[in-house]
Amino acid sequence: MIGLISIYCGYPNENIAYISFLCIGNLYKSLGYGQEIINQLPDELRKLEYKEIRINVSLKNWSALRFWILLGFDKINGIYGDKEYKDNTIANLELSRLL
Repeated sequence: MIGLISIYCGYPNENIAYISFLCIGNLYKSLGYGQEIINQLPDELRKLEYKEIRINVSLKNWSALRFWILLGFDKINGIYGDKEYKDNTIANLELSRLL
């Protein structure tokens, strides 16, 4: 197995798909598999009449932020989490991409 993706179809609206989890195994990172999956996903979701894909990414996860933004997830729908930055606090961005 190379990786795992989990998608909620129809959340938060019926024409939106929400990627809740994407993980590529350590042996396969930086080989383009994540990009290949996410680049193919819009074609498959369009066939099912979805209009948008959303994801939630930690502000502390710089490599994930770069990954998603480079793949077209450039609209910020919301910022969630703690109001102050500390080592033990969390903050996430919900990003989206139209199909």
